[in-house]
Amino acid sequence: MQWLVEKAKNGEPTLQLNGVFIYSKYRPKEDAFRWLNAEINSEAKSYVLIGLGLGYHLNALVSQCKNKTVTVYYFDKHEYELFLAHNTDHWWNQGNVHIVHDLNQTELQDNVQILLPNAWIKGIGQRHPLFSILETIKINQLSLKRDSSKMEENFTCNMNLDDEIIQVKKQRSIGCLVAAGPSLNDTIHWLKKYQYQVDIFVVGAVLKKMLGNGITPKAAVLSDANDETIPQFQDSNFEGELYYLCTANSKTVAQHGSKRYILFQQGYQLAEEEAKKRNIPLIETGGSVGTTAFSLLEYLGYETIVLFGQDLGFAGNQTHAVDSTSGRDASNDIFLRNIEANDGSTIHTTSMFQVFWYWYNQKMDKTKVNVFNTAIKGAKIKNVPLINEEEFVQLIAKNQ
Repeated sequence: MQWLVEKAKNGEPTLQLNGVFIYSKYRPKEDAFRWLNAEINSEAKSYVLIGLGLGYHLNALVSQCKNKTVTVYYFDKHEYELFLAHNTDHWWNQGNVHIVHDLNQTELQDNVQILLPNAWIKGIGQRHPLFSILETIKINQLSLKRDSSKMEENFTCNMNLDDEIIQVKKQRSIGCLVAAGPSLNDTIHWLKKYQYQVDIFVVGAVLKKMLGNGITPKAAVLSDANDETIPQFQDSNFEGELYYLCTANSKTVAQHGSKRYILFQQGYQLAEEEAKKRNIPLIETGGSVGTTAFSLLEYLGYETIVLFGQDLGFAGNQTHAVDSTSGRDASNDIFLRNIEANDGSTIHTTSMFQVFWYWYNQKMDKTKVNVFNTAIKGAKIKNVPLINEEEFVQLIAKNQ
């Protein structure tokens, strides 16, 4: 890691990491204080700050946190030495401030806020071992911040519906999770042929595509808070079950006239409080409707799950299946990354898809479910073998 201290326009020291400015080139300390004041949650019990640098963010945090526990993580020895060299008065030497290089040894209280300036993610680069973790945290934070008011509005409306909660039981059928990845164009005919021998759960983006191909899913899953999901269900005449997060778009939920089940997710305070009242488990979301659907199938008791269209990447330029209600042309996207596909080739992925891919890899380390993938050109997920149509049929026969 290459560190460079320079002089900002106002004369204060500023910092570069691998050519990326961690602070402003003009007013580094003032801008760090402004960022901190905009981000800090005064109701948090403790704080974890990622990135020590020259101490500007930490200084701002200490001045705001009112003696609450503050843990700040530094990336390497040189960074820590730069901090000490530019803070000789030891203003940070307080009992509630802990400067660490190993987050695994950090004892986190409930209601901790993680403070992560985006510049650190850009600065450490994709090859750093913490990159995927920090990027996941940041994307989830930005999503929650963007949708927080809409989520709370949805929660209130959805709770008034008084829908049922799900019951856990062992499932005899194979659960098929159908997302909108490009590979669905090649495998959708499997589902049409064998739809009465498996349980099909779909994300909203492919519901109309499935119905248009003569496939009737057992259920659809809804997680997004925003109105973009309304056309996915509108005029679909779908009569299957709907499983939805308590913060999912309330207009979309309300227009579904058949059986509905409400889900409560980890990481959202109102959901966690309600689940505690009802004495029911929480659902992991993983950040997408596809990962939420996987957690749901696992929770429902399916011992075998087959992924359709959960590509998390793409070989050409199209990010989603034809006729799905999601997707875009990525031919001009300069921020694409490369990832290994199930057939050993290299495909493209996006930062968001990579977050979901990382979630799956973590999930596969602890799940007891047998998981299979049908996407030849989809991202390779750890411990999830690729199967062809013949193997899919054999899997059905074996299960029966």
